[in-house]
Amino acid sequence: MNHIDYRGAKILIVDDNPANIDILIELLDEYDVRAVLDGESALEAVKEETPELVLLDITLPGIDGFEVCRRLKNMPGVKEIPVIFLSASTDDASIVKGFELGGVDYITKPYRAKEILARVKTHVQLFRAMRKVEKIAMTDELTGIANRRKFFLRTPRLIEQAKAKDIPLFLMIIDLDNFKPINDRYGHDVGDRILKAFTQSAKELLPPNSCFGRLGGDEFCIVLGGKQEKIFKQMEMLRAMIEKMGLSGLPQLKVTLSIGIAKLSESDDSIRSLLKRADEALYKAKESGGNKIIANIAA
Repeated sequence: MNHIDYRGAKILIVDDNPANIDILIELLDEYDVRAVLDGESALEAVKEETPELVLLDITLPGIDGFEVCRRLKNMPGVKEIPVIFLSASTDDASIVKGFELGGVDYITKPYRAKEILARVKTHVQLFRAMRKVEKIAMTDELTGIANRRKFFLRTPRLIEQAKAKDIPLFLMIIDLDNFKPINDRYGHDVGDRILKAFTQSAKELLPPNSCFGRLGGDEFCIVLGGKQEKIFKQMEMLRAMIEKMGLSGLPQLKVTLSIGIAKLSESDDSIRSLLKRADEALYKAKESGGNKIIANIAA
């Protein structure tokens, strides 16, 4: 783990004693440190900018450090952030309670510089290592976009948000036409180049927050919210872009794709029904010669 860089990590210090904060800031000069004086401010701070480590004093005005930690561990996107408790108390009950609430470590006052530096470095490196492992587990190795697992983990939340905010949501299944014969004729290296080129083209066209994943082989999926006319226009632009795409050294090779589109309806309670309708539309596009878009809008 020593090769994982810890410098510049965002650390939030929560302590009502400015003198203690000054000590920590001076010690942690290799980090991006922010400090607040109470628990409520800490909860607001993590919403504004997610830290990679929280140094949390137990004794605070208003809600104490234990309650702050409990709330942090119930906040989506924040609960995995490591919390180190700070306290002048060394009693077993406080230490045990800190760990039971989700703390990863416990540092007692007065501070010992080497101890703080070692513990902070260890937990920042561990957190970054875990994030790196998670990213690898959720990323398609060839294209760098979301893999099947990540796609199916992310889409239920998008469906919930779309229904709650009454935003039209569309799911597109994309399949490269005649990809197996291309692989058989030109080899898998060329096939991989095509998949990468398609992915790059799609990423350039799609909004940055798009849910774009590779389901496997030459099958990709996109989930987008917005007006139907705009979504269909984007998909047509993608289809036309790939039709014109050329690979260096292989001017004779033409690549096309087929797209099946389904729109989220009130009856859709999961990604499966939406995916089924999009897949039916894709099948019709492929059966009718490919290089086209077919939508299955009705529930």
